Amino acid sequence: MDPLMVTAATTIVAWTTTELAQGGRQAVSALVDFLRDRFRREPGARDVIEGIVHHPSQDAARRLAEVLDHEALRDPAFGAEFRARWERTDAVVTADTGGVANSISGDVSGPVVQAREIHGGISFGGDTARRRTSS
Repeated sequence: MDPLMVTAATTIVAWTTTELAQGGRQAVSALVDFLRDRFRREPGARDVIEGIVHHPSQDAARRLAEVLDHEALRDPAFGAEFRARWERTDAVVTADTGGVANSISGDVSGPVVQAREIHGGISFGGDTARRRTSS
């Protein structure tokens, strides 16, 4: 089974039993709504999703991981969409709980800094002493 699907399922179950900040609750609800919509015509999968919401447990997480893994193998576009939504949701929940969630996507070239707080300057390579004296 795909480790990401296992992690996602276990974490979704944990989030349902944890008091989250408003942004986190909204992000998790949106992810669960995405799954409800995806599996609206599949009663077995829909029961698994409702199980994590109403009766979260390790068994519920295992069953959800199986549903997600099976669907991602059957439909790679779903797998990609779920992974993207999972990453966004995880970043929101992490940020809402005081963590730092850094993410870069797309084509990036050149130096990149991601930080929560910066006090002081930032420099990228080169000889800063020489630049200061020649300016």
